[in-house]
Amino acid sequence: MTYLDDLSRALAAHGIRGRTRRRILAEFDDHLRSDPGAEERLGAAHDIANTFAAELGAQASRRAAVGAFAALGVAGAAYAASFVSLQLAGQPHDLFEPLLGALAFAALIVCPQVAFVTGTLALVRAIRLRGLRVLPTNELVAIRRRTTVALGFGVATVAALALFAYEFRAELAGWWLALTYGSTAAASLLLALALVPTVRAAHMRPEIAGDAGDVFDDIGLVRYRAEPWRFARRVAVAVGLVVWLAAAVQGDPLDGLLNGIAEGIACLGAYAVLGRYIALRR
Repeated sequence: MTYLDDLSRALAAHGIRGRTRRRILAEFDDHLRSDPGAEERLGAAHDIANTFAAELGAQASRRAAVGAFAALGVAGAAYAASFVSLQLAGQPHDLFEPLLGALAFAALIVCPQVAFVTGTLALVRAIRLRGLRVLPTNELVAIRRRTTVALGFGVATVAALALFAYEFRAELAGWWLALTYGSTAAASLLLALALVPTVRAAHMRPEIAGDAGDVFDDIGLVRYRAEPWRFARRVAVAVGLVVWLAAAVQGDPLDGLLNGIAEGIACLGAYAVLGRYIALRR
């Protein structure tokens, strides 16, 4: 078995396949032909493949995070247009009937918030580490998980919007249904396209030691690392207050209070469920 065979196997084991692997092998083949003694100086094929995977993985993960955020921004604009124009389309009389419509409406409140927060955190982590050519494997995993969760909840948002429109179609204006169906279809396609680089980044499997940072590294509040739940409670209270104050300004403080409490509980629940998975805490 030749050195190039070993390198080809090592590249595949680290997730480098297709055109990228062929290009790397062609460059090494040309180098070895021009300098037959270079094989001893190059080092182990596994180490070379690991280096390529580390650099390509870092680049791919950062690109995926940026692409996902851009796609989520467009999907968010489509969601906002439908949600705001719903006021002009004749709102349903009873949002709790039928059941699928009620579930869709609940998803329209929760899913876009999770998508926005995780997408923003993925982008922040990618930008914060943009100067490093190689990232620890755990950092790459954290960025990819945040990106994947953001896209997943983005897809759930547009799916819930389409389901809401379908379930309450008899009570909504035809122009709003057309707008919503068209925008959700376009947003779904865009989010699916944004998922492609995320999947490609996940194929890279470098072996680089090191821990992933947490949200306190991302926002520069490392003093809270020893008390992550204290930080989570403060964020939940702040979010609840914003929701309550917004409703109070509009003359509906009681419903605003109930919505604020629900938002705070949802924040704490999301932190409990996703906190470690997307590297919010260690």
